[in-house]
Amino acid sequence: MLRLEGIRKAYGKNLVLDGVSLECNPGEAICLIGANAAGKTTLLTIAGGLQLPDSGIRLCEGRVGYVPQEPALLDALTLKENLSLWYAAYGLPKNKMFSDTSMETLLELGPFAKTPAGKLSGGVKKRLSVVCALLGDPQWILLDEPFAALDIASRESILKLLKGLKSKGKGMLLISHDPLEAGELADRALLLKAGRIHRDCLLSGTLEERSSMILKLLSQA
Repeated sequence: MLRLEGIRKAYGKNLVLDGVSLECNPGEAICLIGANAAGKTTLLTIAGGLQLPDSGIRLCEGRVGYVPQEPALLDALTLKENLSLWYAAYGLPKNKMFSDTSMETLLELGPFAKTPAGKLSGGVKKRLSVVCALLGDPQWILLDEPFAALDIASRESILKLLKGLKSKGKGMLLISHDPLEAGELADRALLLKAGRIHRDCLLSGTLEERSSMILKLLSQA
């Protein structure tokens, strides 16, 4: 499980999270909703173990993969060179790179292998960032605005990959302001407001109904 209990976090005098608790189970996707500066990214980084809370407990069984809103890539290196660093970090054989079943092939990154990361489009950078986060086969996948500013093809390919991983029991926490994409993936939506969870909404019904429930929560943010 991935569980947060009573998480508090402040930056100076600014209290960002005020006793937030949540639990994500295997095969479950939870969407965090809230206005700008509501503490969503802070909560996501604490869930991923990237920063410590001022108080509260984080319990996590299994590896975490984190996809930041802005891809953390080395612009001077090519796409393949960036990918090679992650392959090496996880001890994966480089001869498996761009194999028929690899994630980078599934997300159609092959044509950009020799392109410097600094010259890649935003959509390709996001796809590469997703692949890098997933190479270690994490049990928990944390995504900060994974569908923002993407073209339709990139959205569909990432969404298809994430749905497949969720069906295999991967748990997910994501931040999204797109009710359609979030509605396709998320099982629950949490409204974060003034540092606390104000609503915990179980999503059900058709995609239109699920998206409508998310849109209603967004209107309350």
